[in-house]
Amino acid sequence: MAPISEADRATLVAVAAMDEPDESERDIVTGALTCDTCAVYYPVHNGVPRMLPYRTRAADVHAKDNAGWIREHLAGFRLPSAAAPPGEEGVLRNFSTEWTEYKWTGDSYWNTTPGAMLANKRYELGVPRHRLTQRLVLEVGIGIGGTADALSRAEACEIVGMDLSYAVDQARHYFGHNPLLHIVQASVFAPPFRPETFDVVYSHGVLHHTYSTRAAFGHVAKLPKRSSGMLYVWLYSHEQERATFLRRTLMMIEQAVRPIASRLPTAAQTLLLLPTLPFYVLYQNIYGRSWLGGNKAARYGWNEALHAARDRLTPPFAYRHSYEEVMGWFRAEHYTKLELLRDETPPADVPVTYPLNVGIRGFARNAGAAE
Repeated sequence: MAPISEADRATLVAVAAMDEPDESERDIVTGALTCDTCAVYYPVHNGVPRMLPYRTRAADVHAKDNAGWIREHLAGFRLPSAAAPPGEEGVLRNFSTEWTEYKWTGDSYWNTTPGAMLANKRYELGVPRHRLTQRLVLEVGIGIGGTADALSRAEACEIVGMDLSYAVDQARHYFGHNPLLHIVQASVFAPPFRPETFDVVYSHGVLHHTYSTRAAFGHVAKLPKRSSGMLYVWLYSHEQERATFLRRTLMMIEQAVRPIASRLPTAAQTLLLLPTLPFYVLYQNIYGRSWLGGNKAARYGWNEALHAARDRLTPPFAYRHSYEEVMGWFRAEHYTKLELLRDETPPADVPVTYPLNVGIRGFARNAGAAE
């Protein structure tokens, strides 16, 4: 068994609060979680626990703004100082830019309406066949939080939304009033939760944006309850990107532009992406809306187009995988029952990219398997 990380030790405070209604109802805007055995503290900044195991801008701002309080209450404790996983600081920077510069209007979520996105998520998770009501759910990669907010309300489930980036501040701003939604900033490589904590863990379009999709998968695979939990992941596939001439062309452009764009300063990234925005607007508003149907598809303006362009062209990593490869990962982590989106008939208006990419639900880990 691997050594317990500093973030894992601090989870004793974070997870215990969920079992104590009086504590979980408190809205702590500024504070800290402490790890007594390692003398480390994790800031609570703008109402969000910052559980990253390395120094960040938010931690430094918290330390500066609360210097007196820290000297009085956290004497002998220090900020976390571990090394970041390979490339993760670049991932944090680019996805933070993508989400903090996005203006949420409530009218769209990616290329669909919020209502259609909720229907798509229920399909992905196999609801209502797999019940979410009164269950504890983790979303890995919450983004701005719209999906988790809607899902927690529609299914009456408690959702913990985890994200690496400063999208958590946007999520807190727009959806922090939802008592069923809890937001934390953390790395998939050091999730601040005990193994087997959640009834359901899901991640859509996130793990392939890390330096190693397989390593990231191995960390989240330990978080669902062993005998009754469900793990769902959705990842980019080779098949989807080769499906049409247009997609093959876009993939060639992405492979040429993304290594450059991911390293540029934010202002330079924006200038590089500006020429692509008319394409995104025309494609979505003409082809996309006719394909999805006007009542299911979002209408793009420059705000939505720039968001979509950043998502495709600025991540440092964007790997593609096959169903067979990812099924092997589930089995290596002792999941004995798998459900594949490609084997199911999607409801009307679900984008064809959902089952064409890799979407897998896993259940029933072998209780006798060694960790």
